[in-house]
Amino acid sequence: MPASAPFPSSFPRSFLGGTSRAIRLLDLVVVVWVVGWIVLGMVIGFEVRDLRRLSDTVVTAGSAVERSGRALRPLGNLPLVGGQIGQVEGQVEAAGRSAVRSGTESRGSIGRLSFLLALSIILIPTVPMVAVYGPLRRSWTRDVRAVRRSIASSGGDPVFVEFLARRAVLHLPYHKLREVSDNPWRDVENGRHEALARAELGRLGIRSGVRTTESRSMA
Repeated sequence: MPASAPFPSSFPRSFLGGTSRAIRLLDLVVVVWVVGWIVLGMVIGFEVRDLRRLSDTVVTAGSAVERSGRALRPLGNLPLVGGQIGQVEGQVEAAGRSAVRSGTESRGSIGRLSFLLALSIILIPTVPMVAVYGPLRRSWTRDVRAVRRSIASSGGDPVFVEFLARRAVLHLPYHKLREVSDNPWRDVENGRHEALARAELGRLGIRSGVRTTESRSMA
């Protein structure tokens, strides 16, 4: 293995051991998950926000009651019953003002609730997913880019090809290894690395082939 391998061993092996197709599938799953919760959160937020129409109805009704109470105010000057009417007028007007105040406050509360509820529905399921998947995905991307750079700079270095072959033995499923070699471990020990190295590049989704400098000189 090269002395300065560009792939830190601290990377999660289980994730880096996946194939490029599996990674793309995970990308799709994560995108659908995040977009789905965003859409659901927005829909629920708008639905709750529409409840403000009930508050508007309460405000309208309260205003009507308040106006009715004020309409009774002139009757308070009538003899005999004026005092009772004036008392009722005050109660009706107070009830109207209370309804208007409650409707206005509830409208603001519903608006804040709809925003916070939508935000919670969006963030609670998606932030943990992105927080876990994001670093793993970046690790995979850096790993693939490092391999591409090494292919370009190694010039078919047999040590680098051996490095890729050993990664293939570590990461590829056994049935995939058997498609490449009947005895992959023996091939690695005997220096037959190119087929396994190509299989490792295929796992990473890299189409560039590898040939050692020795095999090119023999050709």
